[in-house]
Amino acid sequence: MDIRNAKYDIQILAQVAEMYYLEDMSQLEISKMLSCSRSMISVMLSEAKEKGLIEIKIKNPAGNVSELSDVLKKHFGLKNCVVVPTMATSLKILNRIVSSQAANLVKGYFRPHKSVGVAWGTTCYEFMHIFPASSMISNITVVPLVGGSASAAFEYQLNEMVRMFSEKTNGIPSFIYAPAYADSEEDKKLYMNSAGMKNIVNLWDHLDVAIVSIGAPPDYYINNDIENPYEVLQQYKDNPAKPVGDIIARRFNLNGEFLSSSFNNRLVAATPEQLTRIKDVFCIAAGRHKILSIIAGLRTGIINHFITDENTAKAVVSFLNDI
Repeated sequence: MDIRNAKYDIQILAQVAEMYYLEDMSQLEISKMLSCSRSMISVMLSEAKEKGLIEIKIKNPAGNVSELSDVLKKHFGLKNCVVVPTMATSLKILNRIVSSQAANLVKGYFRPHKSVGVAWGTTCYEFMHIFPASSMISNITVVPLVGGSASAAFEYQLNEMVRMFSEKTNGIPSFIYAPAYADSEEDKKLYMNSAGMKNIVNLWDHLDVAIVSIGAPPDYYINNDIENPYEVLQQYKDNPAKPVGDIIARRFNLNGEFLSSSFNNRLVAATPEQLTRIKDVFCIAAGRHKILSIIAGLRTGIINHFITDENTAKAVVSFLNDI
């Protein structure tokens, strides 16, 4: 069919609408794929609306899906759980929406002369980036929860993230000058006994608030592929030494138990015991690639405030009887 007449064809209209609304393709990308003008794509989308092929529902991300948040709160013994209502499927958009809601929640817990620990990663970076600067917040001590990463990606440059966040909170930055992963356990001891690290460790012992996320299974980062949770669940059940996720880079199994491994033993980061003593630990996590990781992460007992999106929450709740 000649695409110039395709705007009159229901199937083509539906295809264009799916690419634009469900696959997050731009009108320009669609026009190149279909070898037509961008203006024609705009006309086709308008016609698809007129023919009733498109139904738009607005879910206010400032709200909360209470039936899901109540289940998660009760099951994992959380102080607070926010499930953001959204139909977004793009992970980038999800992180932005959920982080924005988390920022609105967290800022109410910041008081002068309090200390907050922050982790690295895409989600935590998005949270700190989107967090609104406010003159109502001051004298917050911002502390990195883990050592430096070898990655050049901005979301893993934790000292720079600490600096940015301390500026937004009119706070005092504390920097860490040690790698996240020491070459050996002996090297880790040397780092931990250094004068600079002793100050950081002392701050870890007295944190009031922490901002963390939950990392996906290591296999996800190796293969860059989203595992079907139902297909791999038994693997994690059968192998308690298999890591399913991490909190501030420290890996845990499906039962929420931190692994005794060379990887964890070389990690320069706040310990589970230190995190457990923090009064308010906020965890922001979303995406179907993290379903099993989230369940296990919430089992660690470290997290007491959890913020996620509706689709992720639904998937997590659906697994609770199987794990």
